[in-house]
Amino acid sequence: MSTSVNSDGSADAQRVQPAQAVKVISNTWARDSHDLFDFESSNLHSRSFNVQQTTVCIRSGNDVGMWNDAAALPPSVDSLVRVVQKGGAFWVDKPPPLFSKKLWMVVRDVAPRGHRLVEGDVIKLGRFKFRVRQLVTAKNENSKPDLGLDEVRTVCHAVSSSEAHSKLCRICLTEGPGGDDDPLIAPCQCKGSIEHVHLSCLRYWTRSRLNLADNHLGSYFYRPLPCELCKSALPTYVCTDEARPKTELPGQAGIEEASCEPLMELPRTQPPFVVLESLSREARQHNRGLHVISLAEKSLMLGRGHDSDVRIPDVSISRCHARIRFEQGHFLLQDNDSKFGTLVALRRPRQIEHSRPVSLQIGRTVLSLSLAAAATQSGDAPAPAGGSTPEPPALEALVLAAQGALPGPAVLTEEERHRSLRVLVSTRRSRLGSHAAAGEASAPQMEADPEADGTALRATLHFEPQPARRPAAGAHITATA
Repeated sequence: MSTSVNSDGSADAQRVQPAQAVKVISNTWARDSHDLFDFESSNLHSRSFNVQQTTVCIRSGNDVGMWNDAAALPPSVDSLVRVVQKGGAFWVDKPPPLFSKKLWMVVRDVAPRGHRLVEGDVIKLGRFKFRVRQLVTAKNENSKPDLGLDEVRTVCHAVSSSEAHSKLCRICLTEGPGGDDDPLIAPCQCKGSIEHVHLSCLRYWTRSRLNLADNHLGSYFYRPLPCELCKSALPTYVCTDEARPKTELPGQAGIEEASCEPLMELPRTQPPFVVLESLSREARQHNRGLHVISLAEKSLMLGRGHDSDVRIPDVSISRCHARIRFEQGHFLLQDNDSKFGTLVALRRPRQIEHSRPVSLQIGRTVLSLSLAAAATQSGDAPAPAGGSTPEPPALEALVLAAQGALPGPAVLTEEERHRSLRVLVSTRRSRLGSHAAAGEASAPQMEADPEADGTALRATLHFEPQPARRPAAGAHITATA
């Protein structure tokens, strides 16, 4: 609302229509498979809308439509995204609480040159997900990879020198510490004569189990190892200061304060490097770990091919799916025209700008949102201002609502029913006239009685006589006529 001052000093309230609209183009893949979208498929259901106010985008089957934000969502549809108008700008955000799917930004559309990664970003390639755990630039040469897979890092402390002389290493079977840098530790839940082990003996065993490749850049895949006897997970770090029981540190800062070092002997990674954590269900069960990859000499390639730096053997991954490169102090993620796309999770509301259109994937639907002038929109008519009489519902929305494909008005008044029938009769007559002008012998015949036509169309659309009352505000779908 805006206020204008008249010559006599009085103020009149006027409704200000937004000068811009959001053009929404939806593409829905006909197959429903693991919430994937095939960017190479031609079997897509496309729709186009223009939005000038806060609206919720919904989907029923393969049909996508717009729903009034103030109206309650029916239980038979999926809410995709919420377009919010606030402060003269448009934002995209998650829909109401019934929503269960994440919003993913399509990297190839949002940032063709590359999406700038930050720590905490979740990347989705096909069915696999990775979290960006750590990004280290060349300026932080002393930074070490954060190997904690959980929020809490387990730390093991060395046995004190007064107690270590009577303890036995379960691997080399010698008593006492092996030296100043080789203390005895109790890394697991084993008890008795197999409780303690030399740090150097344990590192020799873990090095043979990790099978780290010889890489001069220091890139490797780290995974936590369990004890072969008690099956408990070995600690991530070891502290050799004093004899203290095994503790838990909340983060990397606590580890540095305690002057701890990784329990396993790992190569030094040359910066800049990135640490990616596998999040997919298959990775958590079988191959959970961290990819520590250096970008000092080349970009990082993710894909199904054998020459990939991070190889993902899955049919939803392309041979060369995506790349991560380091450029001008930033880590950039770029899609390589993959079949199922490269996505980044949307963590906060995103503003739609002229220079930054938004492309989102929600399940098997991709929505492209961009700003357009309200006067040049070619889709749906804008909402009527003030108390003017609204236009009759669009033909396609009425047919879809009558067939149950999309939710429509629960009850139509007698006036709306007659106006809709007149629109349908006029459309049908114009089509018959085009057939007759073309001289088609097979053109269908139409009775001259409009009431008969209305009765037939009423039966087709299953309009039942209802009391004359208005539907709930906003309880209709805006669709392209």
